[in-house]
Parts: sequence; structure tokens; C-alpha cells
Amino acid sequence: MKRSKLLRNQEEICLTYIADNFLLRLRGLIGRDPSEVGALLIKPCSQIHTFMMSAPIDVVYIDKTGKVLHIDECVDKNKCKAKVKGSKAVVEFPAYKAKEFNINIGDCLTVSEA
Repeated sequence: MKRSKLLRNQEEICLTYIADNFLLRLRGLIGRDPSEVGALLIKPCSQIHTFMMSAPIDVVYIDKTGKVLHIDECVDKNKCKAKVKGSKAVVEFPAYKAKEFNINIGDCLTVSEA
């Protein structure tokens, strides 16, 4: 997977992997320790599940410009979340990281070369 910098309102917050093809999106964080990944940008994506996950995660839904539309905090394993209207991608973090990174609805999340 490609690794990039994740920016919130143009300030770097962490490194992220990008899952932008069918197989990478299908696997997502399954079999990975979210705390070792940093973040995972999945695109295109408007709905997630946490079946076969090893730990809870935070999920941030963004539109095509990177604007944060919705945040699901501490989604436990074996859950299926509702589709978020307008979402074109999601960023998955280890649980409680969205709050730690001060991510709020309306913020802009983008990636740049690592």
C-alpha cells in the first residue's frame, strides 16, 4: 500500500496508508493492528464494517473535496455502519485518535506525499 501524510486543514497529523483498489479496500485493516498503521484512507467508500477486526476504530467520512461529513468514534468489532450520504472516502484510525487529532465535522482532510 502507498503511504502518505494525512493533513487536517493543511497541517500534518499522521502518516496514512491508501487503499484505492478493490483488494486493498476489501482487506482494509483486517488482520492489522490499527495502532501500528496510523490511519487508513479507503477510497472510494461510503460505508464500513468491522467484521474480523482486532480492535475498535474511529471512522471519519469525507466528501470528494476532503470535507469531514461524519465521525463514528470507537466502532467496536463486528459492526456494520450505515452509509453516509455524500461520502466518497473514509479514514480509519485506532480508537480515540480522531478526538486526539482534533478532527471535527467541516474540517478538511487531505493527503500529500510522504
